[in-house]
Amino acid sequence: MEIFLDLSRHCIQTAARLKLEHLIRQCLNEPDQETEEMIEALTDFLTLNDFGELRRRIDLARKSFENSPEQLVHLDLSIGMLSPFSRMALGFGYCILTMPAPSCL
Repeated sequence: MEIFLDLSRHCIQTAARLKLEHLIRQCLNEPDQETEEMIEALTDFLTLNDFGELRRRIDLARKSFENSPEQLVHLDLSIGMLSPFSRMALGFGYCILTMPAPSCL
């Protein structure tokens, strides 16, 4: 699962809250499993993480965009820093949070 956050006007914490509010409204209108999973993931993300440190890391990564705003940077973050997500890719004005796909048995 991937969640896109618009960081062009807000920090990652505010962008995650706004996305969560949007998904809740969407789920109230048309409930579906994927939206419910995204709501649960973002709720955990907002509860479990150190956003001061995430903002600092994002600001450092943004400096690499000065020469090439089209690039996508995968942030190398310590385990648990993005819980429940496993990866973050940062683009110019946005980020993508990725959760591992459930393993098929």
